[in-house]
Amino acid sequence: MNLLSLKALLCIITFAFASSAARALDSDRLQPLKIVADTALIDEKDGTATYTGNVVLTQGTLRIAAESLKIKTELGKVDVVMAVGEPALFSQVPEPNQAEVIAKAKKIDYLVRDQKLLLKIKASIVQGENIFRGEEIVYEIQSQRLQAVGQTGEVKPGSIKGRVEMILPAATDPAPNAPSPDETEAAPSQ
Repeated sequence: MNLLSLKALLCIITFAFASSAARALDSDRLQPLKIVADTALIDEKDGTATYTGNVVLTQGTLRIAAESLKIKTELGKVDVVMAVGEPALFSQVPEPNQAEVIAKAKKIDYLVRDQKLLLKIKASIVQGENIFRGEEIVYEIQSQRLQAVGQTGEVKPGSIKGRVEMILPAATDPAPNAPSPDETEAAPSQ
């Protein structure tokens, strides 16, 4: 591959990722895409770019860190970003004034067009005080919808290891129209 072809493919990847990447923050799409790695292999015919060795991809608030990262393009646009690490990391601020979403797993597939994360092997997603863990997690970025699956196989009764785990912060405000503890004690019994 000659230098001109390499530059053309890099421009296509950069533009395609910037124009179709996470729609969580509009400003992210307007930011430059930066990939830092120890090595890079660009295959123009195949429409892929593979980066290895302490890879970090950033674009606005979007950040992906991994041991290796592969980008597949389709029709000149980024289709899938595949990250592998111990663990690989995906993070992004979904909307202004919201806590950053941090996703970790040994394998992360970011389906750019579908705005979906597929987290495989020791997966977790954290946003603020909310924590979700499972062996596999599917996270739909736009709708903020999450589906988690635990390990398959035998799990000992009462054990949380290998199962889906969700931790949510305690509610600080009482439910609307719920009587306070003082009101329930003062109410006459019938």
